[in-house]
Amino acid sequence: MDVEKYCLSTFNSDSSETVAYNNPRFPAYVRYGLLSAYPDYTAISHWHADLEFILIKKGKMMYNVNGELIELPEGCGIMVNSRQFHYGFSVDAGECKFICILLSPELLRGNKWFYQNYIEPVTENSPIPYLYLDCGGPHVTVLKKLDEIYTSFGSSAPEAEAYFELIENFAAIMKMLYESLNAAHQTAARESSELTALRSIITYIEEHYTERMTLDGIAQSGSCCKSKCSLLFKKYLRDTPVTYITKLRLKKSLGALLDSDKSITDIAYENGFCGSSYYCETFKKYYGRSPLAYRKSQSDV
Repeated sequence: MDVEKYCLSTFNSDSSETVAYNNPRFPAYVRYGLLSAYPDYTAISHWHADLEFILIKKGKMMYNVNGELIELPEGCGIMVNSRQFHYGFSVDAGECKFICILLSPELLRGNKWFYQNYIEPVTENSPIPYLYLDCGGPHVTVLKKLDEIYTSFGSSAPEAEAYFELIENFAAIMKMLYESLNAAHQTAARESSELTALRSIITYIEEHYTERMTLDGIAQSGSCCKSKCSLLFKKYLRDTPVTYITKLRLKKSLGALLDSDKSITDIAYENGFCGSSYYCETFKKYYGRSPLAYRKSQSDV
């Protein structure tokens, strides 16, 4: 079982997350995840052009898509459409084991006419930002396909056959999504100005998280006032700007903490914390243990 210990992200010029695909030359991300790997059992809100699929294997998870909360019980899942803000979390800090699959629509772009008529009507269908996949409903076949993708492609070095099977399963999933959403007859709505502003703000934070930021500067990056900025975070991310930045800094710090022998002091300053004491205090608040204890626990896995 290939369990993702932590997730580090970079962002593209359009502020979408750069996905760390299993194979950099093949745009598919297939991993087994633990919610405890994230600060306070909460992932960082993000977005990307890829379709994201979550399948709950054990436990449960709440999922936030553009501010709307969806409960995902064991055995069920969700499809998050292209370019939607989303993240998963636990309300009671309970463990959740899940399969996370990100698939780029580019995998099915072999024919321009086909792509424009049968893929884009799904991925460009902004009125439907997500689709709940009920294990007892009509989308059970999609859940089975996701399981098949993980079984064949989730290893560290998939065989050649796994690539063919992934594309075959992805095409079958897209067919079901197209039919479920009746996408050919939907008219895509323009993205709200609020989401556009929030994307700009998140991009600004990603570019400056190592520096001291003010709410004024954060708000200006989204061309809005401070109160509007705070309302956007509350509405769509259910967080405050300060808490979001803290979680992001903690997430970014994991790379150096787990993959280097840098001192805690160096890691703290490199990731925007004002000192090692505050970093350690904050880290323990969200991860339940000190950075050094966390480093040791992960090295023993």
